[in-house]
Order: sequence, then C-alpha cells, then structure tokens
Amino acid sequence: MATIDAQPAAIERRKFLKLATRLPILAGLAATVSPLLRFLKPNVEKFRIYAPTAQDAPRGEAIPVAMLSELAKPWDFKYFVFTQKYPQYTPEGFKAASVPGVAVRLPYKIRLPVGWAKGLGLEPKITESDIYVCSRICPHLGCIFNYVPNWREVTAGYGGYVPASNRRHALMACPCHLSIYDPADREVPGRVLSGPAPRP
Repeated sequence: MATIDAQPAAIERRKFLKLATRLPILAGLAATVSPLLRFLKPNVEKFRIYAPTAQDAPRGEAIPVAMLSELAKPWDFKYFVFTQKYPQYTPEGFKAASVPGVAVRLPYKIRLPVGWAKGLGLEPKITESDIYVCSRICPHLGCIFNYVPNWREVTAGYGGYVPASNRRHALMACPCHLSIYDPADREVPGRVLSGPAPRP
C-alpha cells in the first residue's frame, strides 16, 4: 500500500499563510509612504487659482450694513447677515445662503481688493476706504470667524499667536483652527497672519 506524502501540502499552506500576513502589512506601508513621497516632491508648477467668470460669480442685492454713526471711531465694528445667491441648476436657477459679515472702521484708508470685480467686467466706484467690510466665513473650512477688538485676547484665546508690533490692534480670528487675519493690512486687507487659512 502506498503512503501519501503530506509534506508538500503543508509547505504550500505555510507559504500561503506567510504571504497572506505580509500583504496587508505591505499595503499599509505603501499607503503610509506614498503621501509622504508626494509631499516631498511637490507639483512641477504652482496650483493656479482661476477667477470666477461672470456667470459663476455669486450674486446678491446691496443692503445697508450699518449707520455711519455706528462706525464713528476707529475699530468700531458691526456684525450683519446678507443673502448671497449662487448659480445652480434648479427651477429657481440659484441657491440662496445667509452669510455672516462684519464691517470695521479702520484708523486709516486702505486700498480695497477690487481686482476680482475688474475680472468680471465690473468697474467699482470706490477703490479705497477706511471702512472694511467682509464675509465672516473662514476660507479654510468654512467656520465663522470673530472680530477681536483687543489683540491680547487673540494671544490668550487663539493658540498663543503674538502679532508683530505694527499689528497690535484689533484682529479677526477663527476659533476652529486658529487662523488670524489683519483687517487693516495696507497691501492685502484681511491678510492671513497665522493658521491654515489659504487666503484672506
């Protein structure tokens, strides 16, 4: 009577089990190393940000934000809410959203960022002002940021950021991920001073 040799089957099963345990480890290692390598070797060219076309630009009606008497002194501010309409393929043709905003009286006039309006073919009537008005939606992840009248409160409550001596005035700060903005920057109003926000 012939005997069946069980040795080759055991070796095959052992090889299979070794391979079955190594594959998930290798896959996990590849999933970890791949983003790291992509981070170390950035794109060949910078990411381009295209201005919106006139068709895609959000729309809204002009509304009174504040009385000038409410913004009489430098660093006076007022929160407000406005409705913005976004083009959308619906029966109405748009989606309306309530957007929080802030108006701030600055101690000096700044050049307003009107380049986007010119890109849409609009000609703004005012190019500089000592009243800065903006949406309070943080461009990082859409949180609502706060106007903080005292820069020391920013240092105490928003990640310990200490502004440079020429920026020790009222700032705007996002409580979610601690982005800090300077509404009175002469070059770029709303300049990002600290945090992950990609733009003013």
